[in-house]
Amino acid sequence: MKHSQIHREVIWTLWLTLFYVIGWVGCAYFSPNGQGWLGFPLWFELACVYLPLVFILLVSLVIKTIFQEIELEGDE
Repeated sequence: MKHSQIHREVIWTLWLTLFYVIGWVGCAYFSPNGQGWLGFPLWFELACVYLPLVFILLVSLVIKTIFQEIELEGDE
């Protein structure tokens, strides 16, 4: 059970990381020109302000629903 849970958590972590990198590149390089609500360039606000906020919420959701407490020390 322990190894399958660890494997599941690793897969979720890799997918979240890949999704974050793709999201950052998409926001930074493929967003339209202009200014955002905070006065910064729109690409900067999307990639460096809003995307991290979304991912903080997403990662906290994944931690609460997918990850489990695992005892790493052996029985003594």
